Amino acid sequence: MPFSFEGGRVSNGGVTKEEREMNWLKRRYWNRVLVFAVGVGVSLWSGASLGADRDPPGDPHRGIRDETLRVIALGTPDDLLRLREAFDKTEQEIARFQLEISHEGEGHFSQQQKKLKDLKDQLAESQTLLQLLGATCGKKMTKRQFDLSTVKERDSLVVDLCSRSDDLKKSVADLEKEIHSGRAKYLRALEEERKALARLLTVRREWLLAEYQSLSGCGFEDRPCLARKVKILCRLTPLFPSGSRAPILILLEEASGSLNFGTASTSSICEVLKHDF
Repeated sequence: MPFSFEGGRVSNGGVTKEEREMNWLKRRYWNRVLVFAVGVGVSLWSGASLGADRDPPGDPHRGIRDETLRVIALGTPDDLLRLREAFDKTEQEIARFQLEISHEGEGHFSQQQKKLKDLKDQLAESQTLLQLLGATCGKKMTKRQFDLSTVKERDSLVVDLCSRSDDLKKSVADLEKEIHSGRAKYLRALEEERKALARLLTVRREWLLAEYQSLSGCGFEDRPCLARKVKILCRLTPLFPSGSRAPILILLEEASGSLNFGTASTSSICEVLKHDF
């Protein structure tokens, strides 16, 4: 039976006493599963993401770029979903950056790369002209190899080309060093942001798990309490990688049966409970 509302609450439907007791026993079982599975998931995922780099308590936003903070806008609706998305996006950007695939932060570096290519093209042009003149910078040609009337003009051209080549070589080296330094700095910023976002995800998970545990005494007829537990599960879901969400989704499915949500999807249930109970 599809879920419905009466007076701003979900209708109770025709659930027998035996079915309610069975649901309560199932909730107790899946609560234990959630505590165990989530605990293992937190340990494994946190260890992989944070490792020995987990920082002591301090500013929870330290290391997160301003543009990312504006996107997640902590304390606003769906902030935990955006927090998860920001973490995934930062991880993907790091991977693309390391593989030198185009990414959001590539704009500045692409301009530098274009400038570097122009400088190298100019350097190659100067070296080609020197080659055509049969000249080598730092090595003088004997005057007998040329008509005396053209020696001064040629020497002046060679000097100019050699000077230009030296300047271009220096510019190329300086820009390559600047690009390398900038890329290393940008990558460090991404990695710091990933660690900071992982810390926030861990803290938020711990808070919600503690709140969920505090409601462990909910009776199967205490609908407001059960609805609060479902809301917590809804908020917990995006804080885990998709492959670690099975225990939460199982509990959501079971809890929706207790609240008589019928065949509604978990996303629909979570959307409804944003505004009710």
